[in-house]
Amino acid sequence: MGCTSSKGCCLCCVPDAALKSCGPAVPIAKEITNGYPAPPGHGAHTPAHPQGLGEAIQTRTRCISACAVRCIHDHLPGHRHDHQRAPAKMREEEARKWLSVKRKDFARVRLVCFPYAGGNSNFYKTWDVKEAEMVTVELPGRNARYNEKVITDVYLIAKKIAAALAGLGYIESKIPLVFFGHSFGAIVSTLVAQILRNQYNYTPKHLVVSGCVPLHLRAGRPKFSVANDDELVSSLLDMGGITKEMARNRDVVTQFLPALKGDYLAVDKYVYHEAPPLDCPILALGSDQDLRVPQHETEEWARFTTKEFESRIFPGGHFFLKPLEKEVVAYVSSVIFRDLTGPGATDLPGFILFDPNKK
Repeated sequence: MGCTSSKGCCLCCVPDAALKSCGPAVPIAKEITNGYPAPPGHGAHTPAHPQGLGEAIQTRTRCISACAVRCIHDHLPGHRHDHQRAPAKMREEEARKWLSVKRKDFARVRLVCFPYAGGNSNFYKTWDVKEAEMVTVELPGRNARYNEKVITDVYLIAKKIAAALAGLGYIESKIPLVFFGHSFGAIVSTLVAQILRNQYNYTPKHLVVSGCVPLHLRAGRPKFSVANDDELVSSLLDMGGITKEMARNRDVVTQFLPALKGDYLAVDKYVYHEAPPLDCPILALGSDQDLRVPQHETEEWARFTTKEFESRIFPGGHFFLKPLEKEVVAYVSSVIFRDLTGPGATDLPGFILFDPNKK
């Protein structure tokens, strides 16, 4: 793009929270919020772009406004970053804290499972998807990471997971990744897919979202993090996330509440940014008694893909996955392996690697 600083980042970058990864800021930081009109030809700025950005940049830098506007677009979450910067890759030791792997020889896909709010990798420990290596996400503040501080920023969580996937060599692997996320996990898995597309030039083979309002419909929803501890426990009990015995056990409640409250705060802080749809099929799952996710909204996930979209409604409430585990696993398996059967299937990545000693 030209007009770059010595650190390789555009001089028109703005030190906004969403743009911190861009690098050094320039002296226009204060001027851009003072109400300058948008430059001719650029139309009205969206709420994500400070009003007057074009004129401020024109007066305080040598960049042309078109370059500046494109730079800001590139740094918003979900948008492509055109700068020549190597994507983050986490050290393997650290990556294994984020990703728990149940090794399976001759796997045709790796199924990466993202937990619901307050959840952990144990939720998926009984899942056994034929010919899929199970990779479960373990967030700070739970299980072996219990003493680590919970992260309350979904974008930061997604960046960390993307870097962990790269750190374990999964981005370069010939075994394709499939993402499965339930509720909070659906938000995070979608953001991880966008980050991998934008920064790592990688797209998962399939994205499965479950029990979650589509990202563009989250604005204006009731806040979860404002409830007191008793209300949170009661709400989780009503949804089927915990049993009555667990709700009455204060030691158990004390263990899961910090992670639950942190994840709820992350959801409440989340701000949707429009992004290009993903170039992978999406499967959206819902249930007929989930008060948080109306059935008709499940179909709205279709806008997040340029490929095939499929949805299915199961009986039950928000945590329908647990009582219907066998049915859900069987259905998800049939969908994600559908294009690995029939004519031409041997040309797909899953058939190339049948050597357990290779990544």
